[in-house]
Parts: sequence; C-alpha cells; structure tokens
Amino acid sequence: MFKLFSNQIFTFFLLVLFPLPAFNQNIYADTSYISHDTTATNWIDENDSIEVYFYKSNLNNLKLNNLTYIDTSIIRTHEYDSLYRGNKFYSTLSNIGMAHVSLNFLPDKSKGFSKSLFYFNQYLITNEEVRYFILSKPYTELYYVMGAKKEQTLRVVFSRDLYKGLNMGLDFSFENSPGIYKNSKTNNATGYFNLQYVTPNKRYRVIGNYIMNKLRIHENGGLKDDKYFTENLEHDRMVIPIHLSNAYNEIRESGVYLQQQFNLTSAKKIEDSTRRALDMGSINYAFQYKRNIYTFTDGDPLSEFYLDFAPPLDSSNTFDSTTQIFIKNQIGWSSLGYQENGEEHPFYLYGNFNYEHISEHLPYELSERSWDQVSISGGLGINIKKSFYLKGTGFLYFSGYNQGDFGIQGTVNQYLGTKEKNFGELILGAEFYLKTPSRFFQTWNSNRFRWNLSLDKESYFILSGKYQFKFLTTGVDFYTIGSYTYLNDSIKPTQASKPMTVMQLFAQGVIEVGKFGFDSKLTYQTASQTDIIRLPQFTGILNVFFRSPVFNKAATVQTGIQMRYFTEFKAYAYMPELRAFYLQNDVTIGNYLWADVYVTLKVQRARIFLKMANVTGYFEGYHYFLAPHYPDRDGRFYFGVSWRFHD
Repeated sequence: MFKLFSNQIFTFFLLVLFPLPAFNQNIYADTSYISHDTTATNWIDENDSIEVYFYKSNLNNLKLNNLTYIDTSIIRTHEYDSLYRGNKFYSTLSNIGMAHVSLNFLPDKSKGFSKSLFYFNQYLITNEEVRYFILSKPYTELYYVMGAKKEQTLRVVFSRDLYKGLNMGLDFSFENSPGIYKNSKTNNATGYFNLQYVTPNKRYRVIGNYIMNKLRIHENGGLKDDKYFTENLEHDRMVIPIHLSNAYNEIRESGVYLQQQFNLTSAKKIEDSTRRALDMGSINYAFQYKRNIYTFTDGDPLSEFYLDFAPPLDSSNTFDSTTQIFIKNQIGWSSLGYQENGEEHPFYLYGNFNYEHISEHLPYELSERSWDQVSISGGLGINIKKSFYLKGTGFLYFSGYNQGDFGIQGTVNQYLGTKEKNFGELILGAEFYLKTPSRFFQTWNSNRFRWNLSLDKESYFILSGKYQFKFLTTGVDFYTIGSYTYLNDSIKPTQASKPMTVMQLFAQGVIEVGKFGFDSKLTYQTASQTDIIRLPQFTGILNVFFRSPVFNKAATVQTGIQMRYFTEFKAYAYMPELRAFYLQNDVTIGNYLWADVYVTLKVQRARIFLKMANVTGYFEGYHYFLAPHYPDRDGRFYFGVSWRFHD
C-alpha cells in the first residue's frame, strides 16, 4: 500500500507478532502522583478499565506532573485530519497534508531561531510533541482511513517494556492522497522512535528520540479561473486548468534528542531520615540535533503565474533548496527531586542554561551563515492549599541571531473549592514577548524572491482569562502586538507601523443530555487593523450526535452530523515557491456551511467509522473555498478503523 514502509516498521510488526516477555513490575507505573483532571480533548471511557498516561517533550514535564490521558472515547474518532481534530479550523488548499493557516488568530510565540515551517506545523512532528508513555502493559494502536480517489492514512502507535525500567515506543503516520485536481498530490510520512530508562531506585532517568518528517506536496498554484468550479463548468476536476503543472515542495526534517536527569538526594537518605532530609533537587542535561532541508522545484519558471514578480535567476528550472542545522546543549537544575511533582509541592523552582549553534544555507548563495547563541530559561510554581496555583516561565537570549529576545509568562489557577471538589476553575494568564521576526522575513533568497532586511523586534502582550467546569470552557484572549511582521499583497515582508490589537471570545465543550450530545467550539474575533490581520469574524464547529449501546451492550454506536462555518473575509493567498501565505484584496471566501455525516461503532477497543464529508456540497452551491482559488474537495466517503491493544 505504501512504499514508505521501512525496515524499522517491519521490525515493529515482528515485535507485535513475536513480543519480548513483558515485565509485570513496571517502574513507570507509579501513578500515585498523577493528576486525574481531564481536559476537554481527553476523555476516558467509563467502560475501559485500563488507563494510559503520557508526558511530552522532556522529563521536566514528568516532574511538573504535566500528564495526559489517552482518549478512549468514540466522540471524535471520525476526525482523521489534523487540521480539524479537536475542534481546530484551518484555511488550507485542495487536498489533505498541504499548507495551512489558522482561521482563529494564532500568533507564532515560539522562542529562538525559527527552525520549522509555520504553515505546515500541523503535519510535522517536533520534539515538543513526542509522547512518552506510562503504562503497566504493552500498548498498541493501529489507525487506518481509506477515502475517495485512493486517499489513505495509516498511523501506528506502540509502546512496551523491553527490560525492567527500559521502555521503547514509536508513533508513525503515513498519508497518501492523489487529489482531485491536477498536480495536487500529497505523500507524507512523519513519526518518531523513543526510549526511556529509569534505574530501580528512580534516582536516574534518561529519555531519547529520533524524529523523521518527510512531506512531498505537489503545488498547482490554484485554479486559473474559479468559474470552472463556481459554475460547475467541468465535472471532471482533474481537467480544470491550473497554474502550475510541474511544481512541488519537499520537506525533510530529522533529528535526535537526549535528556538525562539525576536526583541529587538519594531515596534511601530521605526514607531513612526521621526528619525530612534536605532535598537538593535534580540536575539535567539535554542534547538536541536537528537537520532540515526544504526544497521547491518547478520545471517551468516562466509560467504566467509568476509574471507579476521579479524575473528568475534561472529561467530553465527552479530548484530552491534551503538547509538548516540546529544543535543545542542544555544544562539545568530543578528543586523538584525524588518522587516530587509540581502539583503537590508548595513551591518549586527550575532553571536552564542553553547553548545553541545554528547554520543555514539559502538557495543560490555560495556559503552558509552560522550563529552561536547563549540563553537562559526557567520557571517557578506556588501551590496554596491545593486550590490556588501560580506558575511562571521566562527566557532571555544574550547573544546570536536572537540576541535581546526575552519573554515572560504567568498563569493563575484558582479552583472554586478544592481541586478534588469544586464548582469549576478560573484561569488567568499574562504573557509578554520581545522577539526577533522569523529568519524567513529577515533574509531570503530563491529563484524569484529575494530580500535582505533589518527588521525591528516584534512585541506581544497577551492577557487571557477563562472559566472551566468539567468539559465546558469559556474565555477571552486579548493581544496587543507591536511591529507585526507579515507578507503584503506584493509578497514582500512588511512590519506594521503602529501597534494593533486582536480580541477573541470563545466557548467550547461537550454537553450530553441522555443519549444525545453536542461537541462544539464557537469563536468571535476582531482586529483593530483588518487590512493587515485577516480573520473571519466568527468561526463555529458543532458536532451533534446520538450515542447508544447496541447488541445487548456489547458495543456502542454513535451517529451524528458535524458542521463547520466561518463568516466571509478576504483570506490569505498562497505562494508555493515560498511555502507561505500573503495578503490579497481580490477574493472573498466563507459564508458556507460544511456538514459531515458519520456513524461510529465501538466494539471493545476497536472503533470503526463511516463518514460522508461535505454533504452540503450537493445542494448548497459551488463556493466551498478554503483559500483563494483553492476549492475544498467535493462530497466524498471515508472508512476508518482504530484498534487498541493492551497486551
């Protein structure tokens, strides 16, 4: 089915079919300190007795008790696309796995040198998203989706103990979709392997991973004339004229990460002390290496699609290849030591010293550029009577490309009662960032687009507040932004001359009444300078479902209709050679109601769904665009199955 299966994937199936002996005593299975709060996107099926937890990214999140349940419900099984899973909503192109930009304001708050592509982030795995499982039995999940026009998605998740204290895991996804328009094929493979080890006395832990992203995206530049679609002049979408017939982007990212953590005070000293021994906390060392290669190829650089832009350096062929190397060393200390965690400790403090080396080679440049960066980062937390939590983080760059960048973030969590028994939780937050614009905006060199600019630092001041009760959340985010950087309608980097504001009001959650339920997210947003920040004023997602046990309660069926809507606005246009979105003033999209009808069946730990996507396309007219000149796909069927194993 997929040519991308490697020897490593074959080895995985050998492990599943001929597993190594499993050890009953799992050192990672000490869950006495785990928070049993679930979020609006993570539910445990009350009929599923085996709970699986994981933490992400690094061991600090284990210390801070940032643990998450695996979602075992069927409420969102049919949401197979990363752009819409969990009530997300993106403007994208005419196939799965392509460039995208959020329809809800979502600024880039990442710190340091920009290493990944912001407009592909939902399809790229980063170290921050690697999951390390805490489980008592081997865990496996297979997820497969088959759609119209030979679209296929496969995901394999696996974790098990190899030896006492040694755990391995993997998570790989494969997407292949030929597309319904000419030259819109996508073939993406992403995933990672990881290992984690803890000594029997839990004094020393180490984790590591290898990440791989490979996206191959054919770029057609959109329809030459939207009337072919809006007036349905051609039923065979494959023959509708498009701009680019021989262009594609290839994104290749790979890297390794290793973190070690050592508790300075031994467990025996604490256990043997009649009085609480002085806990010296823990130290950690982390190493990260990442290599990114981004390539755009077009066999016809003189296409009329490019007539309004600068002449090409090479008129016979475009081959823009950018290479980035990122190396990071980090050493840190945390006041949290043996079997302590931030949720229970009245006060904790941690800090890190970071050294980074970055090199970059842009297309058509003879030599690479490099930077050495030194920074510090850290955080603290205060817990008062398990009902009031204050958390703060910060960072500061002393040298390198990001010299002078800094940020500080703080949140206050106040339970209306106690954490175990309350009438909800009030969460207030404040953030301030002063950061160098992405390297892409400062310096770029390709066959047709070239600039070398000196831009001011961007500033972000963000105030947020929300109230959360069980699975319901409502809140507001208010952004004040200085020197906002964007691509104007001439596809040139530009900074806003004066500060601007953005406000978002939102409500989301799940309401169940008997066998009926609603899963929704509603967002209202407004910007002070709508000629620069383009947003639909309202976005809404609503999943109305009916769920009931069947076959003498041996299975559960859920059927429903999921609707998505956003108001009209002049959405961002897309430039394939830059892999980026920019301002345009000619095309308005929106005011269309997407509707998907589905049925999901759960039998033990197997979940099966059948979905008809975009059913409203048959009677609401042909104006379901997700980006200018890029129509969404027509109505289509999907079949999917997800199967979890705990042995």
